[in-house]
Amino acid sequence: MPSQRVTPEQPPAPLSDCIRDYVADRGVSIRTLALRSVSGSTGQSLTAQWITDVLSGRVSRMPDLWRLEALAAGLEMDPDSVKALAISQWIGWDIADVRTGGERLIFRVPKGYTSEQCTQLADQLMHAINSEPADPEREER
Repeated sequence: MPSQRVTPEQPPAPLSDCIRDYVADRGVSIRTLALRSVSGSTGQSLTAQWITDVLSGRVSRMPDLWRLEALAAGLEMDPDSVKALAISQWIGWDIADVRTGGERLIFRVPKGYTSEQCTQLADQLMHAINSEPADPEREER
C-alpha cells in the first residue's frame, strides 16, 4: 500500500504512513500486524479493525498509551518513536527524533524546520545538556 498523498483537506498522517510502509515492506497483512501488536505492560492486543480504523482516519483522538506501546511492538519500533509519530498525527506538532553524539532526542520543532535544522538544533541541545551546570554561588559574587 503506498503512502497517502497529503492535500489541504487531508493533513499528514505519519503514524498511518508508517503502518502502511511496514505492511508493504514486510508483505504482512493487517491481521498479522495486529497479532504481533501486544502491549508489554498490559498484555492487551490490538485488533485488525482498530489498525484499519487508524489507517482510514476513523480514530479521532490520540490513542491510549498501551495501544501505542502495542503498535510499537508490532511494528518492531521503539515506543517513543511511535508516540512521536502519534503526536504529529493527532496533535499536529512537528516532532524531531534525532540521534546525536550517541544520544537520542525527541522534541517539538518550529513549523517548517528542515531535517538539517533539526539536527543542528539537536546538536545545540546536546551541547547545552552536556555543559557544566551553572554555579549559582559563583553568579551571586
